[in-house]
Amino acid sequence: MSDINSTLRFMQQENTRIKEENEQLRKEVGSLREYILALDALEQAARSLNDERDLMGLLDKTLSFAIGVLGASDGSLLVVDEETGDLVFVLTHGQVRELLPGYHIPGNEGIAGWVVQNKEPVVVNSVHSNPFFSPRVDQNFGFETRSLMCAPLIARGKVMGVVEVVNKTTGEEFSDTDLNLLSILAMVAAIVLDDVARQPELLH
Repeated sequence: MSDINSTLRFMQQENTRIKEENEQLRKEVGSLREYILALDALEQAARSLNDERDLMGLLDKTLSFAIGVLGASDGSLLVVDEETGDLVFVLTHGQVRELLPGYHIPGNEGIAGWVVQNKEPVVVNSVHSNPFFSPRVDQNFGFETRSLMCAPLIARGKVMGVVEVVNKTTGEEFSDTDLNLLSILAMVAAIVLDDVARQPELLH
């Protein structure tokens, strides 16, 4: 009898676990669908640009979706300042959302600088063991970067900036699949920024 009871308890536990996993999967699929729809809306806006479209608003929303889908706590989009070569925070979500926009960092500094120089995306799951990591933002804003992904924004062969997401909330590592999703956002964002560069009033 005890064996039967043990088996029943095990089956109940497994049934509960499977239901929880299915619910989590359903939420993840829903989030991914929202992200894809946001990317599509952003791309369509960029390809049929007119003065009435809030491209930066769409880009900000899409960045927010990306952070959720990728399971990150924070994310930013930085553009290259043509005059100084600095990287400038334009859009930011997370802990320092109100503080970072407008903040400059040297264009060749840190992991973001490496991405600009090499025109390649990168995953760094332990930033303090990476020789290119710069603690400048962490020190100046009381933040703690543990892991990050960064992808270049390239339009017509030119690096216009980078998009990055920081700190996987689950404690897991960012994966190559995560980086592929971020790179898709970077490609679409580059289209938007290329148009914005030709119509700077859209930034305001």
